[in-house]
Amino acid sequence: MKTLFTGILIFLAVQTYSQNPYTQNSDAEMEAHAKELADWYNDELGFTETQWLQFERKVEEHLINEKKIRNSQLSIKEKIAALKENYYAETQGMNDILTQPQMEVYRRVKQNYQKIAPVVVDSTNY
Repeated sequence: MKTLFTGILIFLAVQTYSQNPYTQNSDAEMEAHAKELADWYNDELGFTETQWLQFERKVEEHLINEKKIRNSQLSIKEKIAALKENYYAETQGMNDILTQPQMEVYRRVKQNYQKIAPVVVDSTNY
């Protein structure tokens, strides 16, 4: 029982650590893009200061994940599926940050601000 509890605790710690954008590889470009997106959404949604910071952090986290997916060795189909999953996970994660009316607007305008970019095939790998 103690081993099971320790295993679960380690698993949760790893999951929490891996989702933190400050522990992932970010760069100035991603940080700036996340800030820009948060500013755009703020014009539509009217964030509180706390929401704005949480929103920016969540967007940056998913931008980092997107970059990892795009740079991975996954097949094209796997990349597309992973990018879609990341896109929907970001939307789902906003439920913890936004109010219900804000969430409705967010879902409506997200297509304008954050479309899933096509996966580019590198012909040198074939």
